[in-house]
Amino acid sequence: MIRIIEKSTLEFAENLAKLEKTLFSTAWDRDTINDKINRGEFLYWVYEQDDKIVGYLAIQKTLNDLHILGIGVLKDYRNQSIARNLTEKLISYFEISQFEKILLEVRESNQAATNLYQSFGFKQYGVRKNYYVNEDAKLFQREKIYA
Repeated sequence: MIRIIEKSTLEFAENLAKLEKTLFSTAWDRDTINDKINRGEFLYWVYEQDDKIVGYLAIQKTLNDLHILGIGVLKDYRNQSIARNLTEKLISYFEISQFEKILLEVRESNQAATNLYQSFGFKQYGVRKNYYVNEDAKLFQREKIYA
């Protein structure tokens, strides 16, 4: 089940911080997550299974854009379309929002993520050298399509 998180408690933010730390070498701390969600700057979609959060997608809202901060799924739950389902929720949100673009960075070596984003119409527009430790980031964006 996917839930959108627009309000947080310290306990919930702690769970998100632990999940991010499990998945990535860098992560937001509990207080930052809690504060930014409650101020409306961050938005999280969480995928819950077996009574726990097994995946998430986090964005930061800016004036005209959404920036994907992270998307991750616990190892034992991968290859179940969880990242795809979370991304679908983000795209649905984006399409009815006032935001103009979705931006993100992805490790050059992360072909699975690159394929996922491209399948949703994201286009690479550049490279950021050494964005990650010893690795470049591919820069992607998806712009709103107006009929």
